[in-house]
Amino acid sequence: MTARRTLAAREMTDIFDQAVRDRAIASLSIHENNEWINFKSRFLERDPRSQYFVLDYVSIDGTPLPELGPGRFVGVSFRYRSRKVLFATTVHARGHFMLENRTSISAVRYRWPDTLTELQRRVYYRTPIPESQVLLAKVWPNGISMREEAETAEPTLTGQLTDISCGGAFLRVNQSEVPEWAENKTLGVELQLGDGKPPLSIDARYRGSRRDQYGQLGVAIQFIGLELTVDGRLALQRLAGCVQRFHRNSLLSGVAHWNR
Repeated sequence: MTARRTLAAREMTDIFDQAVRDRAIASLSIHENNEWINFKSRFLERDPRSQYFVLDYVSIDGTPLPELGPGRFVGVSFRYRSRKVLFATTVHARGHFMLENRTSISAVRYRWPDTLTELQRRVYYRTPIPESQVLLAKVWPNGISMREEAETAEPTLTGQLTDISCGGAFLRVNQSEVPEWAENKTLGVELQLGDGKPPLSIDARYRGSRRDQYGQLGVAIQFIGLELTVDGRLALQRLAGCVQRFHRNSLLSGVAHWNR
């Protein structure tokens, strides 16, 4: 079964119908001032004829929500059965939505997406890189757009991948210490994937450091914003293919320990 596919219009409608029935949680991302902002919303309504869907605009933990004016570009992902669905959209309007109990809540109407990309959720499980394969990695602060500045003014980490998924990776680093980066700091990452193509450069979040089973220092990263652009979705396609390849290798070598 393929790990990735683009969905037809009828499938899109069925998926949105189910998301509304389940009040499915969507993860949204926007790019602002060279930083990524993520927040969560629930599906409330959809109308394929009028080409819109509605998500709530309510903070679940008291954290302020980003401003979402008309035309704002937004990346969206959510779970559907054993898959993860991703797409990009724009804000149509802000307003309120009346729940079944007649309670009015803040909500946002978004434009119906042109396409949905569906990924099997198994590619979001981390799988180990074969020890015989060395895939080099480089990490620097403030995202891929700040690479040149980071080369001269900011700390940069180098090392190699030890495991990877479509959601993130763990990198064993060459340095003896990790910079004092805040949790969730935006990073730029360059990864070799061993697929015969140039290194992949994407944005990520810093998720902390720890030592691996060999006592070597490493950092955990979470990929972000890939659903927002065509290049990002192509990067996801590459990542999914690599995860499948490494998983097959791990099964052949008797190493089958995927972790969430």
